[in-house]
Amino acid sequence: MAPPVPPEVVDRAARRFKLFGVALVATLVVAGLPLPARLTGLGFAGLAIWAGIRLLLDLTAVRRAGQPTAGWLTAAAGLGLAVLMFLRFGLEITVYPLLAEQERCLSGAITHQDRDDCRIQFEQRQEEILRRVRATP
Repeated sequence: MAPPVPPEVVDRAARRFKLFGVALVATLVVAGLPLPARLTGLGFAGLAIWAGIRLLLDLTAVRRAGQPTAGWLTAAAGLGLAVLMFLRFGLEITVYPLLAEQERCLSGAITHQDRDDCRIQFEQRQEEILRRVRATP
């Protein structure tokens, strides 16, 4: 039989679950903000990933000791979501000038035609960047 889990491990897992939840919610909230404020989500997602991994390690230790662990599946799913959001924000940083230009254009668009013009301008700029990238050896 495995040794009993010290109470501090269970308390630490509870604290990390709270931190993980808050960081994940903050990540999702800032995803709806305009640029550049939206990029703060990269830090929140990184924190959620760190807390989620540590939480899963703590829950694994509790489970190995034979105690039931509620929340393991939730933590794993949340960790997967945090990783996806981290990748999204990382991609947004790499194409920041293009996205910022599109958001500026869309913020001034009043009609559907204006929005279509912004979309066309975005696609043309995107194609121009891709041509330059492909042309460089």
